[in-house]
Amino acid sequence: MTVRVVTEPDCDTPASVPYTKTVATAYFWGLMQPKDIEPPCDKRFYHLNGVTVRSTFGQYLLSGVTLGIVNKRRIEWCCAPYVPPTDSL
Repeated sequence: MTVRVVTEPDCDTPASVPYTKTVATAYFWGLMQPKDIEPPCDKRFYHLNGVTVRSTFGQYLLSGVTLGIVNKRRIEWCCAPYVPPTDSL
């Protein structure tokens, strides 16, 4: 299963904008939530540009074997590049 949230401009447009990846694990059917993720975005323009949450077959298998006690998800995101404000002439 894959869920992706994208805003304009897409992260794929600028070549210098990397994706950050991590794995989040929830325990006991979501009662014990993973730690919050603080993306290292530019403080002047603190916006996420693209977020993808994926579950692999192995993660589904782990969740099924443990009867939902362990739930892992792979999360990828990128920060929107800073766009300075422009004035009209």
